[in-house]
Amino acid sequence: MSAWTAAQWTTHLESPSGYEREEAIQALMRLRVHATLPTLLRRINDWVPQVREAARVAVRAFLVEEAIPAWSQAMPVMIDLLRGRRADHGPLLEEIAAFLTDPARLPVLAAAQPHMHPLVRRWLDLGEWRVASEAQRAAMLSARLGGADIVTARWALERVEELVSTTARPALWLTGCGHVAGPVRAHALRRLCEAAPEAGTAMALQLALDPRAGVREVALAQLRKAQLTDPIRQRAQLQLETPASAPHHGVPALLFLAQIDPADATARCARLMAMRGNERPRAALRAVALQHLIAGSDGDTQQHWLRQAIGDASSRAQRVAVNAVSLGASPPTPRELWPLVFEHQDVGALRRGLRVLEYWGVWTQLHELLGLARLPLPEGGEEELVAALSRWEVSTRRGVTAPGDPQASQLRDLWRTGAVNLPASIQARLRYALTVSGLLAAD
Repeated sequence: MSAWTAAQWTTHLESPSGYEREEAIQALMRLRVHATLPTLLRRINDWVPQVREAARVAVRAFLVEEAIPAWSQAMPVMIDLLRGRRADHGPLLEEIAAFLTDPARLPVLAAAQPHMHPLVRRWLDLGEWRVASEAQRAAMLSARLGGADIVTARWALERVEELVSTTARPALWLTGCGHVAGPVRAHALRRLCEAAPEAGTAMALQLALDPRAGVREVALAQLRKAQLTDPIRQRAQLQLETPASAPHHGVPALLFLAQIDPADATARCARLMAMRGNERPRAALRAVALQHLIAGSDGDTQQHWLRQAIGDASSRAQRVAVNAVSLGASPPTPRELWPLVFEHQDVGALRRGLRVLEYWGVWTQLHELLGLARLPLPEGGEEELVAALSRWEVSTRRGVTAPGDPQASQLRDLWRTGAVNLPASIQARLRYALTVSGLLAAD
């Protein structure tokens, strides 16, 4: 066995025997073949303490200059060590980080960066930050703010405050304002507006119609301070004239107008909903417009927009109606509701219609649900109906009393003709609930 090669010893690292794994690790440490480093790193999280200790000693033997190429190849495996929970790997991880983040060694690891797990890159960032000079830290933060990793970018934003030179900070916040993630843009813009108001205002003008609400909120607050909302108002109004070609289909423009001029936004929403053909807004913009129109109206006008939302082909617009009813808007009558729902011939539309029905009285709900049991439903509709009846039955457990005639007689007739189409399990639950309420006589 003393003449075994590294490849032969490596096979024993997966042995069920802890003694064999420990012996293999010690042999590989003596051979110090670079290709074995990844397998040794994995054994640091072994379930046997003696094997873990042997692996730690072996890995420390690779903390030498000539082993740097081996570490570059082993970086993907570090994720297992960073996530390991069988022992405290903190001290060893600190040693490895201190070794790898030496400025002279970092260029060698750069080639492995694209293949590293984000958690490994973040761990190396922490080590690099501790040893970097002021100039290196600024360059490092700029690079991290220009990347796509939102966690790394937010970490970099928090580190900006640690730079000794305050003059380097605005440039980094400007970089953060261009990040792909909305929360990063919002954070960077807020700090830029606080530290350099003129630069913050200029950037707020660019980000006022950002697709993310958090970014728009920060931008609008800054523009109000600078009394510069009119240029954005005009830009938003122009975009809404031709929403099909507007950035993000005009949704940020409408949301911005709704905040600074609700009356103008209401008028534009009505015009948008009247557009037809190629000019018709996308579903996302229709949903926002309907939400604004429903929230800003009442009575017959509100009912008109609710019906339009339910009848819209887009599930997003239909959900606007459901949410509005859940927040207190009067639901359309069943006579108005079902023709709009069944026009879609879609189980999703039926599901949302059933949710709207829940805001009617308990016996009106049952009347409609039993009526639906006699109708042909879209594919999957039977399951949705049973689920709605189940929710109805649960809602009666707090105690309900049977209605008087003629409603009680109508419900009994519907029960006799509609219940036979339902699964036996839900029939039994409903029969019990109706008997307890007094609608049906006890057997």
